[in-house]
Amino acid sequence: MTIAPNARVWRYMSFAKFTSMLQLKQLWFSSAELLDDKWEVLPDGQQINVLINRRPSSRTAEATLDAIAKTVKELRQKIFINCWSASENESHALWRIYCPSSEGVAIQTTFDRLQKSVGLPVLEVKYGLSEADVSLDAHTLATQKRSMFAYEQEVRIVLVHDYSDPKHPDRKTIGASIDWDPELHLENIWLHPDAPFWFAETITETVRRLAPKLSHDGIPRVWYSQMSSSPPF
Repeated sequence: MTIAPNARVWRYMSFAKFTSMLQLKQLWFSSAELLDDKWEVLPDGQQINVLINRRPSSRTAEATLDAIAKTVKELRQKIFINCWSASENESHALWRIYCPSSEGVAIQTTFDRLQKSVGLPVLEVKYGLSEADVSLDAHTLATQKRSMFAYEQEVRIVLVHDYSDPKHPDRKTIGASIDWDPELHLENIWLHPDAPFWFAETITETVRRLAPKLSHDGIPRVWYSQMSSSPPF
């Protein structure tokens, strides 16, 4: 799938994370080491075999495997990811996963606007680990996921930098941030399908105070989820 420039992209988040984003005017990038899928930024067994078979004749398979493991471990400490979903409509599954409480929102812009808003690669995730695309390149590893995650239709902003914490025994860092102004780059804010009325008022007032430019004719661009509409009968 090739994502069209005007395609909608969504990011689902809790009220606390949404408020923090507006206050700090920053995007948060999670460490690849700490994402939920334990296979993040890792080749699978078949891919590892391909890399071993490509080794120079002067190097043993064991030495090659050790080198692969070392490279991947270092990359996982240097790769930070900010996740979006490319879809025309909201995702029921992603609402449930990222906003288990009804006090959540989805921020929405377009793929083109997102690309232009950051000085980093914005890449489409490929699902299904392919032997044809085997590489230890950071961006390749950061944008491959197993096929069971295809429902996410994910787009990732990838930040590669050594933020390792020398005080942590495993040199782990929770995440990193970049400056990013939501007022300039977002189109709309969508409320959780089960959001109560008071939460809608809270989000609207939060946007009015912290991101007043996210408005049209003075009215914050905060909308009820299209999933919240009532059936006719």
